Amino acid sequence: MSRGLVTGLVLAAVLAVLPFVWPGYHLSLLTIIFYWIGLAACWNLMCGYTGYIDFGSAAYTGVGAYVAGILMIRLHLPLAVSILAAGMGAALVALAVGWPTLRLRGAYFAIATFALAEALKQVAEEWASLTEGGIGMTFTIRLDEMTYYWLYLGLSGLVVGLTWWIEHHKHGYGLKAIHEDEEAAAQVGVGTHVLKIKTYALTAFFIGILGSLEANRLGYFKPDDVFDVHITIKMVIMSLLGGMGTVIGPVFGASFLQIIEDILGAEFINYYLVIVGVIIVVVIMFMPNGVARTILLRFKKPAGAEK
Repeated sequence: MSRGLVTGLVLAAVLAVLPFVWPGYHLSLLTIIFYWIGLAACWNLMCGYTGYIDFGSAAYTGVGAYVAGILMIRLHLPLAVSILAAGMGAALVALAVGWPTLRLRGAYFAIATFALAEALKQVAEEWASLTEGGIGMTFTIRLDEMTYYWLYLGLSGLVVGLTWWIEHHKHGYGLKAIHEDEEAAAQVGVGTHVLKIKTYALTAFFIGILGSLEANRLGYFKPDDVFDVHITIKMVIMSLLGGMGTVIGPVFGASFLQIIEDILGAEFINYYLVIVGVIIVVVIMFMPNGVARTILLRFKKPAGAEK
């Protein structure tokens, strides 16, 4: 049995036992960590591998929340159907937005995506007859905390596993080629634009599902909550801390940042954000490639070391 398989089985066993060993507060913390791992892994799959920096990912958490909210609250559809439709709605928006904007590069793409999130927030605030505007929407049907734990664990594991699979197949090679030199990639036959759109829509699908589940878990949301730019910023920071363009990077980054925020937020409630900011700066200064990539490079044996 390979070492990787043994490690995976042990990790799966630990994660299966943890909810029963750490109920209550710790269960909620683990649930939130898996939520952020899922979001950061989605952002990393699109942006870490292509180099296209998206500052509007919160648009898809918002779309997912409102699609699920409207379907459940107004049309009384089941939760499972509403959550799936939320992901599909986010993917459709991503397709419509990505077709023109993914032809842009650098700061132009980042600004365009940021404007999208802000525009959708204004639509949600003004279209009160559909979205309740600034009053917000309240879910009448919610799940128990243990169920959210398993859903977030499953979704985050699925996105991380999908990232691993993509990285080792033709799709991933194309994304890396785009990151290195998009024009050269196109010249050798990589369908760069279609590849970017497919990846963008795929990640938006999962972000929409996660956004809808989180809105349902909290029970109440309004435009400022689900279209908050800080959601995107947190995805970016988590990916940077862990290591952009790596499978395990978002897992390290999301876990590290969320645990640090939780500990410092309880002990230093008035100025913990300053401490978190300093920690982030220090990590980026001394580990510019991210925690995960730095560790992998340190333990990777140089070529020719073994004969």
